Amino acid sequence: MTLLTAEIRKITTLKFWWALALPPVVVGIFASAIASAISESAGDLDIEGGFAIFGLYSSLGAAMVFAAIFGSVNGGTEFRHDTITTSFLTARGRDVVILGKMLVTALFALGYGLAVEIGSIACLLLFSPSTFALNAHVVGTLAAGLFAVVLWALLGVGLGLLFGSPTWPSIIVVAWFPMGEIMLVSILAGLGISNASVLTPVASTLATVTVGDTDDVPFLMPWPWAPIVLVLWAAGIAAAGWWRTRQRDVA
Repeated sequence: MTLLTAEIRKITTLKFWWALALPPVVVGIFASAIASAISESAGDLDIEGGFAIFGLYSSLGAAMVFAAIFGSVNGGTEFRHDTITTSFLTARGRDVVILGKMLVTALFALGYGLAVEIGSIACLLLFSPSTFALNAHVVGTLAAGLFAVVLWALLGVGLGLLFGSPTWPSIIVVAWFPMGEIMLVSILAGLGISNASVLTPVASTLATVTVGDTDDVPFLMPWPWAPIVLVLWAAGIAAAGWWRTRQRDVA
């Protein structure tokens, strides 16, 4: 418990956590407001939640990107400032420090996700009451969204530990999420490897948060396999970062 408290204090002292929390909340509110306006004018669509649900999807996407950046910064900052050695010496080994860092990262990511979802749902209910309802499917999307946000944060902290720096992991996340994966899948398709996106992290994330709505889409993994693929990505990168940190010379 003392180690977790120390990790929380490290984050709150540096204050980068709230600087990374504000953008996804703002993006989520604006995306939901815009989707609500379009939903009211476009009428009902043959999808759960109507067009307004795309506002929630956009909000969750922003939350995942910034949660992953937060994880990258939290995982790599101590290496940049050469404080990781002190953390290892004052704890009962490296494993405890790494575990504490991942648990606290997941906790903050959960807070990110909750803040974004509350703002998004409030906008959707306020601006599109005739086309959006808080039904079981939307609740499932909210739960799956929180799950995915936490996994992307763990993926980010794994990258931070793997590189021993917050810079390159953050760049990788920002480049990969919106366009990097699309470019890779397109290149693979050109080489004759079709539907590679069923195994890629962003596509698996989309299939996860839609909670079965995209099961008929050939380039997305159906439920319940999509969240399993996402878990494997997060676990694999987090494990790689863990292993690299155990092997790294920090003297």
